[in-house]
Amino acid sequence: MAHPLSAPSNELKAHIASTYNAIAPQYNAWTASHHDFRLNYLNRLLPHLPSSGARILELGAGAGDPGTALLASLPGAHIVANDISSAQLSLLRARLASEISAGKVETREGDMMNLALSDGALDAVVGLYSIIHLPREEQGELLRRIGKWVKGGGWFLVNFAGKEIEGAVKMGWLEEEQEGKESSNAMYWSSWSPAESKRLVQEAGFRIEVEEITAEEGPDVDFLWVLAQKVE
Repeated sequence: MAHPLSAPSNELKAHIASTYNAIAPQYNAWTASHHDFRLNYLNRLLPHLPSSGARILELGAGAGDPGTALLASLPGAHIVANDISSAQLSLLRARLASEISAGKVETREGDMMNLALSDGALDAVVGLYSIIHLPREEQGELLRRIGKWVKGGGWFLVNFAGKEIEGAVKMGWLEEEQEGKESSNAMYWSSWSPAESKRLVQEAGFRIEVEEITAEEGPDVDFLWVLAQKVE
């Protein structure tokens, strides 16, 4: 197998999707330790949303825990839950079957760069631990699209890596090592510097209200959290 960093974007994302499909149970158990971070920032977003009928896009919804479940609990909300992993969305559909039946949640599987929404259709976009899976050259374009999808006065909650990462690959991520066996699973991350990530958010038409860097897995694994409002 060619090294993922040398692959075109569509092949790189195929690696990401197949890896998340393969490690969904391990990932969901591991990421439970990060739920407090997610909930902290989600709960800072909620007071800014309409009291009823909020329309929200969640990028990288995963299995729906805790983000989609919390957002879907809002009165009259409609959540578009996007993820590149069929396995994760299958878990989400099982977990939130009643919300899906009630029309509060719809799922869209695939590359977030292939999403198409109308201008001003959304009250908020949430992208946690997900946009960092895009090649850096695609991140600015996605942010520009988000700036069009979110209506004036709407909100954007996102996190990026807390340092610049041109492109990093981890083979066998979250898998148990097996002697003599090389994993074919590959995970990929990239990020601009925090200053550049913030500039791209602002360039997309948002005013940053919260910007914080947190160390979640030790001093070498930081995330930049941004909560921003679309300028009317």
